[in-house]
Amino acid sequence: MKIHPVFSSFIGIDWSGSKAKSHAGLQLAISKPGSGAPQRVSPPLNRHWSRTEVYDYLIERADNAAGKEPVLAGIDFAFAHPFDDKESYFPGAPNSPKTPAALWALVESVNNDQPNLYGGAMFSHDLWGQYYLAPPSYQARHYASRRRHTELAARAAGRSPSPTFKAVGADNVSTGSLAGMRLLHQLKQRLGPRLAIWPFENIIYGETNLVLVEIFPSFYFYHLGMVPAKKAAADPSFLNKALSAYNSEGVSPDFVPMGNDADEADALISTAVLRYYSRASGLNLPDQLYSIARSEGWIFGVPNMIVK
Repeated sequence: MKIHPVFSSFIGIDWSGSKAKSHAGLQLAISKPGSGAPQRVSPPLNRHWSRTEVYDYLIERADNAAGKEPVLAGIDFAFAHPFDDKESYFPGAPNSPKTPAALWALVESVNNDQPNLYGGAMFSHDLWGQYYLAPPSYQARHYASRRRHTELAARAAGRSPSPTFKAVGADNVSTGSLAGMRLLHQLKQRLGPRLAIWPFENIIYGETNLVLVEIFPSFYFYHLGMVPAKKAAADPSFLNKALSAYNSEGVSPDFVPMGNDADEADALISTAVLRYYSRASGLNLPDQLYSIARSEGWIFGVPNMIVK
């Protein structure tokens, strides 16, 4: 299905899965249609954003978009686990969820007593915890270094995130993804058809107010041949070179990003990428790929290809 939407704004969110209430690494940026430089979005109350404040912010943006063009927001966590390789998220489990929405509901149910959208209770669950390489045991019987098709395509094009079941190491994406799945579940429960989570759901003009897509900020640098080593994106000239490649104006020469590891720079590049690829039909996938992405997701901006 071909999608050629027009969006009223573009929001890049550099996510965090840690257990704390608020997070220096959780950063938001926004851009409008055109080529203007992306702008920082400051947290509403304290110095740092919390995940629940991001939830409230997205609800507000959806409400403000009612009767207008929808908002396109990208968040950097895996929207689902691998599925196509084993035809299951949790191979061997008789009650493994069969759809992304059922996966999100499972993560929510296991973590429903965890505050601030934390998702780490999955790691200590008697059944589901056996699939994650995570503390305290690190001896998950069913752990496998599985990768989604979009991660294989991202690696072939420059850079891949870690496997979604790997919850250890500096490149851990599992903890943030589980927190993110709770966010997706709760947003869907609140907004219903006003929210479209791509590529799992269709965008319906006149009804959809908010579209959420998965992003991978460091890929957007690597795909340009730019290696964003630690803190490299904090160099305004480095960041502006990347922004320019995505047809965006740059930040000021004295720009200093917020976050522990130039996290705000990741949010800024992401919102420019959202704007850039949405113009280039970035929400369209070929039919064969679309059927796979409906089960395990796709990273926005990663080339549309199947890698064996």
